[in-house]
Amino acid sequence: MRLLFFQNCVSPHQIPYIKELVLTPKVEELFLIVPRYDYNERKNMGWDNRLLVSSTAIKIIYQPKKDIIKKLLNKHDTYCFFSGIRADKDVFEWLKESLNYPVKRYIITEPPFTFNKPLWMHYIRFFLQDYKFVKYIHGVFAIGEDAVKYYKNISRKWKVFPFQYVTEHNERTKGVAKGDLKLLFVGNLCKRKNVTIVIEALKGLNNLEFTIVGNGEEKTNLKKLAQECKITVSFLGAKDMKEIPSIMQENDVLILPSLHDGWGAVVNEAMDLGLYVIVSNRCGARTMLDKGITGEVFISNNIKSLRGSIVHCLEIKDDIRKRIKDNIQSFDKFRGKSVAKYFINCIEK
Repeated sequence: MRLLFFQNCVSPHQIPYIKELVLTPKVEELFLIVPRYDYNERKNMGWDNRLLVSSTAIKIIYQPKKDIIKKLLNKHDTYCFFSGIRADKDVFEWLKESLNYPVKRYIITEPPFTFNKPLWMHYIRFFLQDYKFVKYIHGVFAIGEDAVKYYKNISRKWKVFPFQYVTEHNERTKGVAKGDLKLLFVGNLCKRKNVTIVIEALKGLNNLEFTIVGNGEEKTNLKKLAQECKITVSFLGAKDMKEIPSIMQENDVLILPSLHDGWGAVVNEAMDLGLYVIVSNRCGARTMLDKGITGEVFISNNIKSLRGSIVHCLEIKDDIRKRIKDNIQSFDKFRGKSVAKYFINCIEK
């Protein structure tokens, strides 16, 4: 089979399974077609997607002209995977061009962004603009439970496969954290990430440390809130992506308290290193958690619910540290090779 991935940019959270697909005997050819390597905001966070793909056997086609697209599509046994339907103008044009060829089409997508628009508005937009494409699309690789539910509700004509993002595997090189329970947040300090609720939930709790990695519009407010709540918080600022695994290994628990996160790949990175994870029920990555073993889910924007999860971590601190090796091993099913195998099984159905 020939696999063509049409993406809005090189996705560091899809490369780990795509590079494994290249090595799969059933895959004759694989191309990744993109109009850009990175977005500026990701470059500013230390991402370098050119370097990322240069170390793989993935064939990249950058800003192709229309005749190149036609040649790629005009071959037998071709499977096309688009990063959504209308989210990117280039990907949308490539999807429309593919309708002229007998290829199999799939989309790989997160759930609708409901942080500032209610879900019913997304349904209306889809039925008005995109429903006409459903009959041409064989299946949807839906990232997270919310995406699975949304695309199953859209139509029964296509298959919907539960899917996820994947991050590169990092070997743990440091020992277990010592002393007080160590909590960590990594990400953009914006209102959507809702880090304020963590500081509010920590008020009055002892025997723990909270570290924040990242910058953003909410940083000043968070520092002020920490002082008001008399909470000691270590603000490390933005860090190069290469430094994050080392910082993670110095902590016990990653917290992702987002009001909305289609997935939340930082959860993959933390679990890959054996950290326990607390996420809100608005994060797609919650589906990876074995509740009470590898992490737990709290009710989004509910201080009492989050505080309960943190208190529980304080109670099982020793168990969290003892289970690190077992959790690293059990996370293998969410790494590149396993996801690539699942991917092939889905399209062969």
